[in-house]
Amino acid sequence: MWTLILVVVVAANANTGGVSTSTTFLDFPDQAKCQTAAARVAVDDYATLPTNPFGGNRPPTTFYRIVAKCVAR
Repeated sequence: MWTLILVVVVAANANTGGVSTSTTFLDFPDQAKCQTAAARVAVDDYATLPTNPFGGNRPPTTFYRIVAKCVAR
């Protein structure tokens, strides 16, 4: 059994912003499936969330990163 550990970090680049994290665990029957899932969801560098496409007040620039690691259990 293999477990994919996902850590998501979100940070707003503004005086009113903040930082949020979450951790999720997903089980896979073998290493190949776990590694494939990790490669699909990981964001190795910080990415930027898109701005509001409907106009109005735009949210502050927000960055996120997703770390995905497989571990054998």
